[in-house]
Amino acid sequence: MKSMILKKLIFLLVFLLGNMMFSQITVSGVISDAGGPIPGVNVLIRGTSNGAVSDFDGNYTIDNVAEDGILVFSYVGFKSQEIPVNGQATINVTMQEDAAELEQVVVVGYGTVRKKDLTGSVATVKPEDFNQGVQTSPDQLIQGRVAGVNITQSSGEPGAGSSIRIRGASSIRAGNSPLIVVDGVPLTDSDVSPGSDTGIGSSSARNPLNFINPNDIASIDVLKDASATAIYGSRGANGVIIITTKKGKSGKPQMNFSVSTSVGSIANEYDLLSGDAFVQAANAAGNPGADLGGNVDPFDEILRSAVIQSYDFSYGGGSETGNYRLSLGLLDQEGIIQGTGQQKYNATVNLSEKFFNNRLKIDARVLTSFIQDDAEAISDNVGAEGDLVSSALKWNPTRNFRSPDGSFDQPSDNQRNPLALLEYYDDRTETSRIFGNISGTYEIFEGLNYKFNFGVDRSEATRGIEQSRLLNTNNTIDRGRADILTIKTFNKLFEHTLSYNKDLTDDIRLDAVLGYSFQQFERKGTSTTAFDFASDDQSRYIDNLNSAATFPTGIQNEALNVFFNSSFFDPTSELQSFFGRANLNFFDKYLVTATLRADGSSRFGSGNEYGYFPSAAFAWKIINEDFAPDLFSDLKLRVGWGITGNQAFPAGSAQEQFGFIRTTDPVTLETISIVAQINAANPDLQWESTSTINAGIDFGFFDNRLSGSIDYFNKVTKDVLFRFPTVQPAVPNSFFWRNLDNTEIINTGVELGINAVVVQSDDLTVDVGLNLSFLDNKIENVTQDNFINGIITGSISGQGLSGQNAQLLFDDQALFAFYLPIFEGFDSAGAPIFRDVNGDGVINTDFGTPGQTDRAFVGDPNPDILVGIRAAVSYKDFDASVYLNGAYGHEIYDNTANALFTSAALRRGENVTEDIVGNGEDPGAPNTVSTRFLQSGDFLRLTNLTLGYTIKGSDDNNLTSWFNSLRVSVTGQNLFVITPYNGFDPEVNTNKQVAGVPSFGIDYTAFPRSRQFTLGVNMNF
Repeated sequence: MKSMILKKLIFLLVFLLGNMMFSQITVSGVISDAGGPIPGVNVLIRGTSNGAVSDFDGNYTIDNVAEDGILVFSYVGFKSQEIPVNGQATINVTMQEDAAELEQVVVVGYGTVRKKDLTGSVATVKPEDFNQGVQTSPDQLIQGRVAGVNITQSSGEPGAGSSIRIRGASSIRAGNSPLIVVDGVPLTDSDVSPGSDTGIGSSSARNPLNFINPNDIASIDVLKDASATAIYGSRGANGVIIITTKKGKSGKPQMNFSVSTSVGSIANEYDLLSGDAFVQAANAAGNPGADLGGNVDPFDEILRSAVIQSYDFSYGGGSETGNYRLSLGLLDQEGIIQGTGQQKYNATVNLSEKFFNNRLKIDARVLTSFIQDDAEAISDNVGAEGDLVSSALKWNPTRNFRSPDGSFDQPSDNQRNPLALLEYYDDRTETSRIFGNISGTYEIFEGLNYKFNFGVDRSEATRGIEQSRLLNTNNTIDRGRADILTIKTFNKLFEHTLSYNKDLTDDIRLDAVLGYSFQQFERKGTSTTAFDFASDDQSRYIDNLNSAATFPTGIQNEALNVFFNSSFFDPTSELQSFFGRANLNFFDKYLVTATLRADGSSRFGSGNEYGYFPSAAFAWKIINEDFAPDLFSDLKLRVGWGITGNQAFPAGSAQEQFGFIRTTDPVTLETISIVAQINAANPDLQWESTSTINAGIDFGFFDNRLSGSIDYFNKVTKDVLFRFPTVQPAVPNSFFWRNLDNTEIINTGVELGINAVVVQSDDLTVDVGLNLSFLDNKIENVTQDNFINGIITGSISGQGLSGQNAQLLFDDQALFAFYLPIFEGFDSAGAPIFRDVNGDGVINTDFGTPGQTDRAFVGDPNPDILVGIRAAVSYKDFDASVYLNGAYGHEIYDNTANALFTSAALRRGENVTEDIVGNGEDPGAPNTVSTRFLQSGDFLRLTNLTLGYTIKGSDDNNLTSWFNSLRVSVTGQNLFVITPYNGFDPEVNTNKQVAGVPSFGIDYTAFPRSRQFTLGVNMNF
């Protein structure tokens, strides 16, 4: 009996084991995403410890899988998936990116932080939210995208500079631009390309950010408040923009190629008189001889339909231990004015690899660029003769451009012929730049990491301008002129940081960093001018300088056979810093951040080299409290305070400096060069400091399908840096710098950002976003610091306007406020009527002391409201997006109209706009700066409209098997602008500084903005 029972038990055991073995199988497959196979994906049988990891080609194999088991696939940055086996031996998986998880991490100074753990005001913009179409620099990608950030291009010229202001302007002379950090390396605050006066008028330097290929950017993070920017200390007062470039992705190598072609044309023109209308108007203005028999459209003659071509190629991949990415870019952009444009070539290498069981990580990246900018005779401050734009605008439409003998007609008043300027003027700037860094991060033990970072930024720029002697103007009559200007910069960075990231207990987490930084800046350049060339062909001047007969006060370098009229070498500037930051998270409810940075700069005198910049912030994640209302899916309160600095002023300004100056020999009366003091020492010079208070609320509803934030800020800048002329009997043109002890610049505002996912389904997604900023800016107590009558700026140029200005920095007014006579029309004789502002019965339009002359503060160029609107729709493989941005509550001074469009111009035989005809103005009336030419700068622009279609590759289709994805898109840029401003464009900022004091919001013969349409194709292999 016992043996029978034993046999039955053995039989039952064998049966059960056999049945178990029969029900277990081996499962294999390939794991990929839209870009290809993914290595390193974890595969686990749910409820067990049995699992596998995908290899380099995305392959995985896992044994002993129950036929009714469930496999769990997980990977950082992707949504976890659970797939029933159902007896399948092959299961291929396509991983989906987890957008919520990817957006959690934002880049801050010297590290990253989860977005939900931020205590400061930081905004992140990803490539999918960048402005589409032709973009030549990173700042254009985020224009209108971030609350509190106002980006204004100086003009529509390819490669033109721009003004970036985060939460308003905070300085007078030390700059208002934010610190730009690229892959952990802060950029210099100096120009890297020449801008100078070379006979036609002065022109500004190019945008220093042009060297970065927008297609290489992975994210742009904007740090706005002091608790976020204090880690950068003396350079954080104007905010910080952190640019992170793309890296290779783990998985099978991916190749991407994109190509686009664009066509641009002028978006808006002045309403100039036609030939017949001009003759009638000129006769009425007292110039019956204005009809010269021709019929031309001068401005149309200098314009063209501009073609822009862009090509980008990238190749990258990675493994479990590292990644790589290589990219090449080419941009060939024509400007809408003939002869202008930009050619840009980029190459980027980004490498990362881990060693010693992943404890040591080496990162290296190099960005190289070569940019050629072709310009024409367009300047910021040309006078009566005119530059290319002003000459074309005022050219008599009945005057032919050429005389009967075929030569260019040249008016007797030396007005410049616009087509002669195109023919006989050449202006080219070539800029080479290499930027890169290498860093090593070593894990000492879990949570503690040491990092060394070494970065370099080197640039060389040469600008060559040639003006033929046939140009025949007042400045270059029968002479010919060549100018060569160079700038070289070389900056080095050495940094050591120690970071600690650890859960101290189950409820307390510490993220901390300590660091040391040393950065050195070098900058030098030359300027060479030569006159009186023997040849008419200006294209040969620069290559044959020795054919020139005149080198003004030049010194010949016989070894190089080159004449240098002048040169500069900025004193080497060094910045040594010690910094630390600690983030504490208590119970995932209470967040505390404390930061301190000590900066030591060679720009300051002995005893004042170091400045100390602290900050503190607190956040309360109310959503994690038990009493949090169910209405919210996110709710966080943030409060922060901090002090940041500004040291963007010339190196060596605190020290005594000597240099060569030109003067007149008292005996021979010849111009000679002597060594003289050019800067007086001020050992008491110290940093500008800006204290900021920020309070904000982050909120979310309906599982964060509706989310946003509201921020209030108050910024106060003290110890404002300013340059003064030295007191006589010092050498003329000698200066010294000091701090304005009493002056304060105050910016306050409220920012609102809202995002809403209106529809979300498998086939259709609709999301919209809105950002609003309300800003107020003013300066106080400036009259107590040797400026009883305020600080004058805003120089106005043009015939009869020499020495006139439009802006004044004065107590309780906005920076760069317009201070003007108030125009009230014309009297019966056609003379302008100005308001008797001070009521003394006498009209006096001079500057003088406010209240004692007949000028008034009538507005300012700083917008009170900034707005950005976006909407995106995707339906299956179709997508569409629209972006608008605008600004309200500010004014623009139309220097172009002031200089060109008056009845006096008609009497001189120059063209004007239609509104001048019959306006009652006497042609002999003086041309006075006044509110007549002040206009509202309000605008709302349709910045981008994009339509796209994506074709996904498939191994089952011979037509699409050779690519992973292919996207075709059409983009329209600057499709319309709603504005009362009647100039070319309300987004403009011509440099009209006075004695180094910058201006803002003045328009003078600026390069017009274009409207562009782009067809693009992007292929991923």
